[in-house]
Amino acid sequence: MKILFFTGSRSEYGIIRPLLMALDNVDSIHYKLIVTGSHLLEKFGTTIESIKKDNLSGEIIQFAAFEENSSPGLIEFNTVSENISTICENEKPHYVFITGDRIEAYACAIGAHFSKTTIIHYGGGNISKGSWDDIYRYNISNLAKYHFVTNEVASENLKQVPALLDKNKIYNIGSFSVDYLLDFKVKNDNPLYSNSFALMTFHPSQKLDENIAEIMEQTIDYLLNRKMSIVITYPNTDPGFEEIVSVINKQNDSNVTIHKNLGSDQFYSHLKQAKLIIGNSSSSFVEAPYFGNPILNIGKRQDGRISDKIISHCDLNIESIKAWIDQQISCNFEKKNCEQLFGKGHSINLAVDLLNRLSNECKHR
Repeated sequence: MKILFFTGSRSEYGIIRPLLMALDNVDSIHYKLIVTGSHLLEKFGTTIESIKKDNLSGEIIQFAAFEENSSPGLIEFNTVSENISTICENEKPHYVFITGDRIEAYACAIGAHFSKTTIIHYGGGNISKGSWDDIYRYNISNLAKYHFVTNEVASENLKQVPALLDKNKIYNIGSFSVDYLLDFKVKNDNPLYSNSFALMTFHPSQKLDENIAEIMEQTIDYLLNRKMSIVITYPNTDPGFEEIVSVINKQNDSNVTIHKNLGSDQFYSHLKQAKLIIGNSSSSFVEAPYFGNPILNIGKRQDGRISDKIISHCDLNIESIKAWIDQQISCNFEKKNCEQLFGKGHSINLAVDLLNRLSNECKHR
């Protein structure tokens, strides 16, 4: 069986990376990896180089779609969908595996659809009302035939979608990231920094007209005032990312460390060792709780997403943010056990079993 996996951003690749590594040992499944989007942008760390260093067995098919200094729009969307359609017509895969909800992932789904290639969608059924990703995710699910979901709530949400006529093709397998991080969690690793630090990731939230850049700057100032070091990772390419990058790049305090991209291993090391995790990223909902550190989700970007009990939430109100930071410091950054909403470490095996089943179906067509 031949599958094309798609990735247009660091978050997608970080999610599917453990699955691809597992498929390297499965003789019945042959895959290639389509790499585009922000992976090829220097501003976001040229993360295609990190992908190449993983030395996966699957061939990389790459094409440029995004410009360095602008958010993707209609032109970029068309570029991705047209390239995907051409690639599918040339490669003739049995399936295209699409992860998540980015605009480039939606464009991939359109290209696969018009080339009459069957879509497997991973991560459908989740809700994040404050981002355009919500719409893209829903539309990808409508175009897909098979649905690998990460949690029970997402599964139930998809079962309510009228266009999905075959509910038996919705499989709750959990998160691949959890499989990988649970192994990573028990490893001994050296301290990343000499001081305690907060890990911060903010993405734009223009759908709600939230001034993320302003609240981010105020939060940075207060953390530094409380003698906390800060590690900041870059935002995604959604409209409005420039304002966030501007706030990041003007930081000149030695207690602020900036990373365009950490890669999975380094990201999990940071989640493990951070005293506080602050921002509006989906990683605060999926991966971060498994490490048990205090988490603050700010704003409404992730409204509607299934949320672990250890995650705190607040609006873009600096006084509320200050109060939460003060409370965590006074409690000496107390760790807590999470609810394991995204699985207990068997997702990759479940996915491989399902893909093998689909491979057998291909043989009998």
